[in-house]
Amino acid sequence: MKVRSPLADMDLELGSVSRQGNHLVLKSRPGSSIDTEITVSASEVLRTIGLVLSRSAGLVFVLGLPFFWLRERLGGGRAAAQSAKSAVTRPADINKPW
Repeated sequence: MKVRSPLADMDLELGSVSRQGNHLVLKSRPGSSIDTEITVSASEVLRTIGLVLSRSAGLVFVLGLPFFWLRERLGGGRAAAQSAKSAVTRPADINKPW
């Protein structure tokens, strides 16, 4: 997964998912360059699911997920991902340690 914001541009791979009380906790993979923990409330999860399923783009993505996953595994999605990555460029920020 990619995270892009004015604060950071980074790749993040999920390593674990757990529950703490009413929150979902997503942690980065061990050995990641940046240890990351994302805490999501139950209402945020429901809102996200609702947003994805109520938009045509999100619904098409969910229904097409097996195809998208297979295309990615076979290398067909690489060219599109590279062109999308090169289309979004930001000036280098000297304050970013990564």
